[in-house]
Amino acid sequence: MSSGRVKTTLLNYGLFQAGWFICVLGAAAGWPQLAALVGFALVLMHLALVGNPLREGMLLVLSLALGLLVDAVHIQTGILLFPVGSLHPGLPPPWILVLWLQFAMTLHYSLAWLNGRYLIGALLGALSGPLAYWAGVRLGAAGFGDDLIRCLLQIGVLWAVVLVLLLWAAAKTAPPAVVGCYRLFAESPTVCLPSDE
Repeated sequence: MSSGRVKTTLLNYGLFQAGWFICVLGAAAGWPQLAALVGFALVLMHLALVGNPLREGMLLVLSLALGLLVDAVHIQTGILLFPVGSLHPGLPPPWILVLWLQFAMTLHYSLAWLNGRYLIGALLGALSGPLAYWAGVRLGAAGFGDDLIRCLLQIGVLWAVVLVLLLWAAAKTAPPAVVGCYRLFAESPTVCLPSDE
């Protein structure tokens, strides 16, 4: 792996983790709108760094639409409760929708190793989805319904499906050139070459 890809992976993962903590802790602290704005600024920073913002933006918009649908299902079925930040009681708050954008930022970069590995993606989604929501609940940004096992199972099943869909979308929106790097780390203006080329 080239040094440009390593730097990109680290920066991409750092942007995602920073965004997750900003959104979740901001919501838990009672500043959900500010958290959403700062988290969205990190998404814009990511788009400014990628080689093809249009293709990347298509993936992010699809993730946003899936997030709106999935979390609305969780709300309507009593699986998730959002005590702060909701603009409408039946819809997820903006800060969690920003998290869906931030997760999609990783699919061409720090999670690119999942490309084409749909079974691993489904398993990862089934495990990491409930864990991420569990962490958000523990930090006070959200709440589960009365039946914890049902909550975790529903989140896990939907995240298994969603991650497979997002991996498929990531493959369809991947730029035709060999990329994998942010522009500031690329060996040429549009391409991040492997270390052996």
